[in-house]
Amino acid sequence: MAKAIKITEDNISQWRQEFESILKSAKLMDGKIDFHRALMTTKRPCTVYFTEIAWLKMTSLIRECDKEVGWHGLAYRGEDETKDEYYITDILVYPQVVSAANVNTDQIKYQEWLMKQEDEVFNNIRMQGHSHVNMGVTPSVTDNDLYEKLLGQLDDTMFYIFMIYNKRGECMYKIYDMKKNVMFDTSDVTVNVIEDECGVEKFLREAKGMITENKPAYPQYGNYNGSAYNYGNNYHPQTEQVKPAPVTPVAKVEQPKQVQVVQVAKQEKQEQHEPKKKHLGKKFKRSEKKEKKKSDRSPYRASGIYADEMDDPYGPFGYSDGFYY
Repeated sequence: MAKAIKITEDNISQWRQEFESILKSAKLMDGKIDFHRALMTTKRPCTVYFTEIAWLKMTSLIRECDKEVGWHGLAYRGEDETKDEYYITDILVYPQVVSAANVNTDQIKYQEWLMKQEDEVFNNIRMQGHSHVNMGVTPSVTDNDLYEKLLGQLDDTMFYIFMIYNKRGECMYKIYDMKKNVMFDTSDVTVNVIEDECGVEKFLREAKGMITENKPAYPQYGNYNGSAYNYGNNYHPQTEQVKPAPVTPVAKVEQPKQVQVVQVAKQEKQEQHEPKKKHLGKKFKRSEKKEKKKSDRSPYRASGIYADEMDDPYGPFGYSDGFYY
């Protein structure tokens, strides 16, 4: 958005009246007065025109240099004062010391280089640009300090253009026009290239018109549109109803009695062994007492959580204390 640079006399007069009115009616709770006013902010288009040779020089620097690089441009206002147009006719590279993330001017060599320029060149160096290589184009703290320093050197008739580019073609523009009291940013700026005798832009435009992209056609087997498959005209759903195959009911099979006989036989077998304990006499009792003594060593009894049910061989803890003999 375009913004005002200087505070005009009309602004001062209007704000003075507003501030006096606030002072007369203010009741201060904490002994402070807040008074904020914003300068003009509006959408105002602006156009920057590059000559073809200037554009090729600048883009070549950005493309070929793997470190940051800075440049100046010869810039002029458009002849029609009612239009916000600026023309850049040439690019100049000045003495500098660069790194992957900085451009620093060698001030002594820069002054010597500047003094060697002709008056036409010296008086129209009104653009400073640099690259950010593969990084974003947001101005750094150093960039903003430079902009503020150069802005302080402009009189009320001058203008200055700042720009940052990277290898992806992203750019940042700030244009300060002191005569029109307006600052344009990137969102206001449109960049155009003027064709000249170099003819590269014309060549590229005509070459693109001769090139046709080969786009192979692939057969469409259907696609998924998010809710159902679309098969075009190749899919014909089956309309005939298929009768289900006859199902023969399964006869109920009774549980064989042999299983019950086995269970009874097993029970009888256990009963046959039980009377033998009575005939073991003292030997059986000593063995039973010994097993009970062994069971006392179980951690279940030691901890007080032991139950007789835990000796059940068919229970969840059957024979568990046998591991502690």
